[in-house]
Amino acid sequence: RSSARPDASPAYTMSARPAPPALGEVRNLAPKSRAERHGTVHKEDLEKMRLSQRRECFYHYEPNSLTPPPDSLSHIAESDRFETNAAAAEKASRNAVLMRKEQVLHAKRIARTHTEEERWRVVEAEHEAELARHEAMAREGTFCKSNKTSMPYDPITLQYGEGKDGQCLRYSDESFRYRAAMRAANLQQRTNVAGFNPITGEETARVAVPEKPVLPEYLQGIIPGH
Repeated sequence: RSSARPDASPAYTMSARPAPPALGEVRNLAPKSRAERHGTVHKEDLEKMRLSQRRECFYHYEPNSLTPPPDSLSHIAESDRFETNAAAAEKASRNAVLMRKEQVLHAKRIARTHTEEERWRVVEAEHEAELARHEAMAREGTFCKSNKTSMPYDPITLQYGEGKDGQCLRYSDESFRYRAAMRAANLQQRTNVAGFNPITGEETARVAVPEKPVLPEYLQGIIPGH
């Protein structure tokens, strides 16, 4: 028996080998990421990846549909999901609210303090200005020299003041009383010519007419008729 096989000859090998196929279209495959490679291991991750890569465009895909968005009421941070001390969390929340209120009150207190200080600063400035005005008035003597009443007479003793103003006021008052007495006497004379009461027959008391006042000396010759 011969150990050589008939297909081992060079002539047989070259003639029996088929021709290589023609080169067709080359398809380049993008390398997969680590998440994609790991996603093929778990069935749920593989289904999620296939759903996210669908190209029919008739669906709305959300990667984390079970996770509430940050602006929702049911959102909670991952660090707070396993918080077991609810009393401490509630106390911390109340302390935060109290601290916020205390900060607001402190800000109001500071603002009111500044306002009160500014108000007292204005009051002190006005008081100092008033004191300076009084000192200037006392130093210059503008008002203290004219510390007189509106009329030239003493309101306590009711005496006329000395000087021309007092004499003028005395003459004015005496003239007023003189004219009043003259009017009264004239009316009495016209209403009762006989000078007695026609019913009782008693004599009527005449109105006392004072002497005509004399014009002050410094006015004589200035006012005509005096």
